[in-house]
Amino acid sequence: MVERVWSYRGEERANLMRILAIACFYAIELVNRHGLNLGFIEFPPVEGVDERFHAAVTALAVAWVASALGVLIMMRSRRFPTTLKYITTTVDVVLLTSILLIADGPRSPLVITYFIILAAAPLRFSAGLVRYTALATIVGYVVLVGDAWLRRPETRVPRYQQLMTILALALAGLALVYLMKMLREAAEAYAARREAP
Repeated sequence: MVERVWSYRGEERANLMRILAIACFYAIELVNRHGLNLGFIEFPPVEGVDERFHAAVTALAVAWVASALGVLIMMRSRRFPTTLKYITTTVDVVLLTSILLIADGPRSPLVITYFIILAAAPLRFSAGLVRYTALATIVGYVVLVGDAWLRRPETRVPRYQQLMTILALALAGLALVYLMKMLREAAEAYAARREAP
């Protein structure tokens, strides 16, 4: 029962992070599209961020926010299927990969967002989800590398960079699984102490 409550609260926090991340990254997209001049600092519009690209990113961002609002509505109505954390993680990885496929693929600085998705997985208190998320983010990145190889050679990155990114995702996932194990052991030890006379 405690694990289910922690998982529920973790999904709430992950969903809040999701909405915050979408808002922040979309604000950067708006600056890239239109530029920003604050007087003391100026960001000129980024070349290549045209109306078509902006419309595609906007559509994907709207879909992402809609999925987050759907999760919020489900949770507020106390519907919390055990598969929800896997569904939301899959949606996160698919939408991020979709954005990267229309952007600069594996060359994009947005690739680091795979690590944010992976870092949010332990919030749901599920080692299985952490393993799944590590695998899903690696698959998403491999899709980008494959797309660059087959369709858009201008977005290719060196092989060592590909391997380092995949290895970093795998090792981060492994570290988070170990963290989950330690948290579970600590929670069980705490519960045993509270029950002891």
